[in-house]
Amino acid sequence: MAQFRSARSLARGHGAAGAGTGAFLWERLTAAALIVLGAALLVQLLCLSAGGVTLEEARAWLAAPVTGGLTLLFFVIAMVNAYLCSRVLIEDYIHVPAQSLLALIGLVVLTVGLGATAVVAVLRVMFGQ
Repeated sequence: MAQFRSARSLARGHGAAGAGTGAFLWERLTAAALIVLGAALLVQLLCLSAGGVTLEEARAWLAAPVTGGLTLLFFVIAMVNAYLCSRVLIEDYIHVPAQSLLALIGLVVLTVGLGATAVVAVLRVMFGQ
C-alpha cells in the first residue's frame, strides 16, 4: 500500500532529517526559559547590587532556596541550550564523519563539565561550604 503514497505524504511530519522537529522545539523552549529566568535573575541582581552589599549578604542571597534554585535551573537550562544549538551547528557544518564525532564528543564533555562545575559551585554556596 505504501507504493501508492506520494513522496510528500511519506515525508510529512518527519522534519528535515526524520527527527529535526523535536530538536527545534527543545531549542526554542530552552531559549524561552532562559529569557524568563535570565530576566528574573537580572532583576534580583540589580536590586541586590543597588544597596552595595557585602560578600556575606550576597552569599546569603544565593543560599536562599528560591534564588539558589533559580540560579541552578538557569545554569542547567543554559547548558542544555548550548548543547542543543551547538550540536545543530556541528551536524550542519562539519561533513567529515570522524571530525563530526570528535566535535560532538568534545561538545558533550564541555557542556557537562561546565554545567557540573556551575551546579557544584552554586550548591557549595547554598550549603555553606
